[in-house]
Amino acid sequence: MKKTSTKVATLGAAVGIMAALLALSGALTPVFAATQQASSAAGAASAATVSTPSIPGLTVGQVFTIASTQGHYRVVGDKAENGTASATMTFTVTGKFAGGYSLSITSGTLDVNGTTYAVSSGSAESGPHAHQMVGQGTTATTATSSAATTPGAFLMRATARGTFAGEYTTMSLDLQSGTTEYAIFLVGTIQG
Repeated sequence: MKKTSTKVATLGAAVGIMAALLALSGALTPVFAATQQASSAAGAASAATVSTPSIPGLTVGQVFTIASTQGHYRVVGDKAENGTASATMTFTVTGKFAGGYSLSITSGTLDVNGTTYAVSSGSAESGPHAHQMVGQGTTATTATSSAATTPGAFLMRATARGTFAGEYTTMSLDLQSGTTEYAIFLVGTIQG
């Protein structure tokens, strides 16, 4: 009997060593992978039951206004010429797509260097998370000494804290009016 149990123990040890060698050689990789997939699927099923709060997006027809609370400008090419600036711009969401949102700039004003520029028209787009926005538009201003209007154009970029359905944003604009170009930087709130 002692001889038989020694043979069984030796055979068990040999099988264990062979299993370890097969595992190290990769022969049992499909078996281990199937086991990991099953445990991953179970983990994913339990994670799917946990609800996360949704971030508010934008809806077609939604109107919101960005109003600056503080801002400044610099004249491009002349760092010495700078000062305070402010702006108010109203946006309307015109479309919702898989890749983001289209918006129109329906109204607004830019106050730079003591001059008020009225936003004549503009458009913008935002990504699917409504976190960042880029756009462009045109402005018009009436000179104080005459009734002539000076046309202008601008590029804008805004980043919301959260989404544009939230409360706070930063905005930068590149405004060109006549021969002068302004770099404008604003911090503001989102209303609507």
